[in-house]
Amino acid sequence: MKNTLADFNFFYTFLRPGVDYGTYNHYRRVIIKGRENLPVGEHYIFAPCHQNALMDALLVLNITHKPVAFLARADIFRQPAIAWFLNFLRISPVYRIRDGRDQLSRNEVVFNNAREVIESGMPLCLMAEGTHNNKHQLLPLVKGMFRIAGETQKSLGDKPLYIVPVGFDYDEYQQPFANVCLNIGKPIDIRPFMDEYDTNEPVALNHMRDALAVALKGQIHHVCARERYDDEFAYCHLLTQETLRNLGLKNNAWGRFMARKHISEQIAQMPEEERQVCYDKGAAFAERVQKSGVPLWFASKGWTKGKSLLALIAVALTVLAIIPIWQQWLICNLIVFLPTYGFVKKKIADTQFRSSVNFGIRLALTFLYILITGIVFIITKGFLYALGMAVLCFLSVHVTSRMFILLRDVYYSFKF
Repeated sequence: MKNTLADFNFFYTFLRPGVDYGTYNHYRRVIIKGRENLPVGEHYIFAPCHQNALMDALLVLNITHKPVAFLARADIFRQPAIAWFLNFLRISPVYRIRDGRDQLSRNEVVFNNAREVIESGMPLCLMAEGTHNNKHQLLPLVKGMFRIAGETQKSLGDKPLYIVPVGFDYDEYQQPFANVCLNIGKPIDIRPFMDEYDTNEPVALNHMRDALAVALKGQIHHVCARERYDDEFAYCHLLTQETLRNLGLKNNAWGRFMARKHISEQIAQMPEEERQVCYDKGAAFAERVQKSGVPLWFASKGWTKGKSLLALIAVALTVLAIIPIWQQWLICNLIVFLPTYGFVKKKIADTQFRSSVNFGIRLALTFLYILITGIVFIITKGFLYALGMAVLCFLSVHVTSRMFILLRDVYYSFKF
């Protein structure tokens, strides 16, 4: 099997900025912390938690300007169109027992290709948990990554190989225009594990896995509760504003993530009786929020009526500024106005894939729409007009999505 993961791909290089731009506009804000932890000029593997299907991989691309190669579970490659898109993004399938024992032999080629990718200097990314999980909770880690790391480190000799833990925190998994935080941790050097790897590989793999699990829990909001997960998660939102004040954190997406993370860490140290009291308070808060019809993440934002008024003024001023060019603005934003999420929600049963499918549909429609309108404008209006409309398109899509976000928050504020 030819190793295409590390090959130069003109279309990937050409379209990558558009994909990155689409990812940023799919979210309200993408906050990335810890870039200084990336091993500069070294070989490394990204090891993120896996909370939101393909969107996790697209967000990893925003960490570095380098191409990144990925390995993902083979079952998501069953649909030809999805397989094509995943291959375009340098994502290769990994086979598990559930895919059939006869498929497992194909992993030898996949793992060899992955090792060659790392040796070439391109980062490799493997989702540490092996399967996605729409909870703020770390699942047990799979060992495939550590086998690749061990064999690659043997090939590199004295040159270091690192595993870089990456945590995600999404306000909302399914709907667009949520906040998402990426938290990059300190890299784990594989070399200290290699003596044990040479003499007792299974034990060395377990030690690598344990080290990464500890590191990842430090990068995410890890809800400790199993049976009462929802209650602890709601309790964290209940105390978010109070914790922000106590810790001196700003009331923004990153601050709220750190506040919720801190609350769960405090709960984990409580006696069982106190913990149950917190869970009961969280359950009551969740019930109240559910009755109001707003999402939990909004209930913890501390949004005031004054902010709603300022938001309405901002939207009104923007609309007034748009009026002189409303026709061009509408043309540039046609895809933005399409209610694709509603279609995806009805058609995609797996909630984890809804955001990814919605993103893919909108991105494909956007590229196609820009291509068609660009050709039409070049023929009818000339190249400079078409170029101006392209610039307006990128600007207006960003502005229009922010208008939607403000109006949505105003709507939620009057419901809560």
